[in-house]
Amino acid sequence: MNLLTPVYYLPPVLGLLRLTGPDRLTFLQRQTTNDVTALTPAHAVTTVLTSATARILDVLQLLTDGDTLSLIPLPGHAASTYAYLRRRIFFNDNVTLTDVSTEFQILDLEGATAGAWLRAQGLEPPLRDACVSGTLAGIAIRALGQPGLAGIGYRIIAPAGAPLVEHFHASFPALSPAEYEIYRVEAGLPAAGRELTEDYTPHETNLAAWISETKGCYTGQEILARQVTYDKITRHMVGLKLDAPAQPGATVLAEGKPVGTITSAVVSPRVGPIALAILKRPSHEPGTPITVQAETGVVSGVVSAPFA
Repeated sequence: MNLLTPVYYLPPVLGLLRLTGPDRLTFLQRQTTNDVTALTPAHAVTTVLTSATARILDVLQLLTDGDTLSLIPLPGHAASTYAYLRRRIFFNDNVTLTDVSTEFQILDLEGATAGAWLRAQGLEPPLRDACVSGTLAGIAIRALGQPGLAGIGYRIIAPAGAPLVEHFHASFPALSPAEYEIYRVEAGLPAAGRELTEDYTPHETNLAAWISETKGCYTGQEILARQVTYDKITRHMVGLKLDAPAQPGATVLAEGKPVGTITSAVVSPRVGPIALAILKRPSHEPGTPITVQAETGVVSGVVSAPFA
């Protein structure tokens, strides 16, 4: 399978939360890193939910229809993020948060010609962070442009019970979780439970585009601002080309000293053993020779991103 033609992927345990009430924007504005006031029905906002120490709790895709905010958490995070945000609602916050995950189905459309396929179905493919509404095979859907495995990918949201998966399955292949993981690492995309964890801040995992530099206070803002102002971003997510397979959690060394940890590792049919890692600077620079303490012994490699 390749990404020259469309493929689809069903993200595991992907949920959806709904936020209503007149204070919905101000509530989320003080919880997350991006400027949620930029939301419109045609423009989505991706934002990071951070702890008081600026560590990543979740990455949320936000959509609005005008009166309601829809929040798509990372796979497997809907329940925990729902509970966290509920605890953050104060007595004077006029908002209602609901977990509506069972009411929707969400899948991802990938591939270099996926946009052309959508256009052939009568739906204009959205640009990154854009959102369009329409129908596919008579099913009412919303499509969101997002960073994908081969350029822009498309997140498709439809009512639960609609035959959306059946329509996609009849049109092109599905990616297995193992195949998706290979393409994700090749594309250098961080993932929940790997790079997007409480071990790291958004700056360390290449999420700076989702951090507003102009909005007001939010949880973790002071630490993130200091990281930039005082040049304190000392770790970076990078790609590694390896001469043998390695495992997530393995220690990466440069000049014999530990400089970071592998967070994702696969064997790509196209480029061989590769990995994503969070490394201390300056060892994150492309071309830096590294070794990895793998289960099979010492593995050599080089910092390389993107993979070619």
